[in-house]
Amino acid sequence: MKLRFQPLTTEVDALIRFLTSESWNYHGNPNPSSAEIREAFKQGYYTGEDVKTFWIVADAGRKVGLVRIFDLQDPTPLFDIRITRPYRGMGIGEKAVKWLTRHVFTHYPEAIRIEGHTRKDNYAMRKVFFKCGYVREACHRKAWPSPNGTLHDSVGYAITREDWEENKVSPVDWGEVPF
Repeated sequence: MKLRFQPLTTEVDALIRFLTSESWNYHGNPNPSSAEIREAFKQGYYTGEDVKTFWIVADAGRKVGLVRIFDLQDPTPLFDIRITRPYRGMGIGEKAVKWLTRHVFTHYPEAIRIEGHTRKDNYAMRKVFFKCGYVREACHRKAWPSPNGTLHDSVGYAITREDWEENKVSPVDWGEVPF
């Protein structure tokens, strides 16, 4: 499947339809309301100097996902990715993360690394991080609340510009202190 990445501009109604079309269980707010999305859009949550959002568009012009890259004025931008349920498991996440990594390192020379976080039980996203050369750097225990009050562990991954440019994966030196 061929994908293209189209910048989100003013189409807030399409964004609302997309984000309210299903539950996003591995995200902080799995069921945002239309009003919440509209207000976030007005406040610059999706577009601005420090944030860019792109539709993931499949062959037939269907919007199958969304990539939001933020903290772009920081040396360590972060990202959020969502793929609609019918298109999960088709390699779109991997293609999108590779695209956004190339996009950030190509267009933002001050970026030295890119970070992403997911719930520990989101095995599909963790596999995408691994396939894209991202290294697990953190585990935050009981740091990700879900709407039912359950606290999940959060896992942080990152890729450095150097690793991306040299097509390598450098393990984390945890610097463990012997006791």
